[in-house]
Amino acid sequence: MIYNYYLEIKNRCLLLSLTWISVIFISYFYKEILLFVCMKPSIYSNTSTIFYFIFTDVKEVFSVYITLIFFLSNQILMFYLIYHVLSFISLGLYKFEYRYCKLVFITSIFFWFFSLIIFTKILFPISLNFFLSFQTLTSFKSLNFHFEAKLSEYLNFYIMFYYICTFYCQIFVVLVFFFDYINTNLNLIKNFRKLFYYLFIFLSTLVTPPDVFSQILFSICLICIYEILIFVNIFFCYLKFLIRQPIKTN
Repeated sequence: MIYNYYLEIKNRCLLLSLTWISVIFISYFYKEILLFVCMKPSIYSNTSTIFYFIFTDVKEVFSVYITLIFFLSNQILMFYLIYHVLSFISLGLYKFEYRYCKLVFITSIFFWFFSLIIFTKILFPISLNFFLSFQTLTSFKSLNFHFEAKLSEYLNFYIMFYYICTFYCQIFVVLVFFFDYINTNLNLIKNFRKLFYYLFIFLSTLVTPPDVFSQILFSICLICIYEILIFVNIFFCYLKFLIRQPIKTN
């Protein structure tokens, strides 16, 4: 029995390794497209800055491609790893436990896609516009700054910002199942509400640029999503209560 488990783990590790290596090779052939996707928010930003990138080392462009390829490969490997872990432990779970773990996985993927859209379309362009707005000084017309973006530093900033945004959006996965865990105690939800409000303001301060308007706007969005999750949770709890009520007959 233990040997069979060992063989299954070995086969799954082999499949994960082949998947990771395959993604690396495929990503290498499309490395220019991947780099363009990362640069797209800066190219189509609303600033008047003409964006171009410099490199100060002979091997810098190659290292940027390698970093980008491994970055994408690790993201795909993570989802496959979670899938294989869930498939491996599924035989030892009850049906409701398997469905619960599957729901967690699907919800996590949904919030990951949501964070990717928010990051690409809203947060990253706003951050670029904010930081590049200091290039031109309005008080001293004769004094001006000229920005030359270094390719490796831009990619590091992009990846760091991506991880921060993804991590914060995954917090909502915890919130969804936290509400499901305490759905029978509304007083407990009310007691935690202020704590989550402070947490959202703190997260907004870390994610958004040091701009008061951006921080307030992002905090309001997080709080609205939080309240919507509470409302949806209470609504489904009420539906479950109505379904469990016996039907009265004359």
